[in-house]
Amino acid sequence: MKTSFHRIYTKDSLELHGLLYEPDKKAKTVLAFIHGMGGNFYENKFLDNLAETLTQNNIAFCPFNNRGNSFMTDFLKKTEKGIKFVTIGNANEKFEDCVLDIKAHIDFLQKQGFTNIHLSGHSLGSPKIAYYAAKTKDKRIKSLIFISPSDMLGLVREEPKRFKQNITMAKRMIKQKKGNELMPTRVWDEYPITANTYLSIFGDDSKAVIFNFYNPELGYKILSQIPFPIFTTMGRKDDVLVIPIEDIMRIIKEKAKSSPRREHEIIGDAPHSYRGFEESLTKAILTWIKSFRGLI
Repeated sequence: MKTSFHRIYTKDSLELHGLLYEPDKKAKTVLAFIHGMGGNFYENKFLDNLAETLTQNNIAFCPFNNRGNSFMTDFLKKTEKGIKFVTIGNANEKFEDCVLDIKAHIDFLQKQGFTNIHLSGHSLGSPKIAYYAAKTKDKRIKSLIFISPSDMLGLVREEPKRFKQNITMAKRMIKQKKGNELMPTRVWDEYPITANTYLSIFGDDSKAVIFNFYNPELGYKILSQIPFPIFTTMGRKDDVLVIPIEDIMRIIKEKAKSSPRREHEIIGDAPHSYRGFEESLTKAILTWIKSFRGLI
């Protein structure tokens, strides 16, 4: 296995960092990985298993940070006057900008010579890849892999009183021209977030509202527009479950009606991080990718 560090640049000139794991012989198939809320390209242990197992099967693996990396992160940005640093991270990101990050990721892989690109996303990474696929119809994608797809709005609405207070607070801060300031409360008592980003991810008009398991009345417009094969994994001990896991899998299969193929696998009692279930997750993903005959 060969491992190399890379810097890529988005259309808005943001520098993103990641790794490319390659088999010893040239591969044409690669799995791209988009991390979740406040995450990065290295923290989840299952990424190590994916890198090792995929490359052993002549499949490359490429995880990259996106602008939602960590809570607050300084990114290098190219400008006409040189370079500057901008603070983004999960606290400051705009959900729709995921299109810029994912396109840069796929452009990079195409330049590396990969012709079969499977796009995966963990947690909030799943709504991001779903949004990208539905909006761009990027024909370079062979399939989407949702790893514990999160119903972002459903997760905050499990505490309706608190959610209403936070929405009201975010709107008030924006009206006071304080949208780029951190809210005095944290999402799930963990994630610091600005008022603008809170509405970008959890507001009524949020583009991140894609897996609406908690409130199906919101519809599944983005999910229904995805034209690629879809594979979904979750574990029964996943803390983003807002409805029974069987219902989640059924809804994705029913509502992703433009997808030519929809399959899933429940990874036992795996938690959201798949700790202790890394091999099972990797085996499921490998089986899915290998099912695309003649593409490896």
